[in-house]
Amino acid sequence: MPLRKKADHRLTTQRMVILDYVRKDKSHPTAEKIFNAVKKRLPHISFGTVYRNLNFLRGHGYLKECVIDKVARFEARVDSHIHFVCEKCHSITDVDDTRGSAFFSEVKNLAQSNAFYIRSENFEVQGICRKCSKRHSPHLLTPELFCMACGSLLDDLKKDAPVCKSCCFQTNCSYYGPTSAIRRFGTSNMRKT
Repeated sequence: MPLRKKADHRLTTQRMVILDYVRKDKSHPTAEKIFNAVKKRLPHISFGTVYRNLNFLRGHGYLKECVIDKVARFEARVDSHIHFVCEKCHSITDVDDTRGSAFFSEVKNLAQSNAFYIRSENFEVQGICRKCSKRHSPHLLTPELFCMACGSLLDDLKKDAPVCKSCCFQTNCSYYGPTSAIRRFGTSNMRKT
C-alpha cells in the first residue's frame, strides 16, 4: 500500500501573502479581488491556488468567509460580530455588539435548547450606510420610501415599469398598490394578481 502524502498545514509564503492582504483590506474582499492584489506580489500565482489557499486559511481559522448577496467574501476578523450591509453601495461594516457578548450568548443558548450545532456565525443587517444616505435625498430613510410588500427601496424600482418586479402590485405595497398604480399607469397596464 503506497504511503499517503501528509497534508501540508504550514503557513507558506503564498498563504502569508494572502492572509496579510486580507488583514489589511477591511472591505471584505472577494476571491477575485484578493487574487488581483496578490498577483502583484506573486506574479506566477493562479486563481485556483489563491482559492485553495483561502479555503485552507478559512478551514484553519485564520479567515472567515461570509456570503453577501450570493458572493463569497473574506475577512480576517474571526470573532463574533455583526455586518451592516449597505443596499446601495454594497459596502460591509463590522459592528461590535454594544452589549458585549450578550447577543451572541443568547443565540448560542437558543441553538443549544433546539439541539442545533452552530458551525459558523454570520449576522447581517441590511440598510443604507451613512455615506449613501448623505449622497441621496434626505428623505431616503423615511418608511414611506420603502415598498411595504417587498421592502425594496422605491428609487431602485423602475418608475416607468407597469409592474413592480419585486412585489408584482401586491395590495399591501405602499408604492405599487392598486390606487397608486391606477394613478400612475392606468387600469390597462395593471397585472392581475
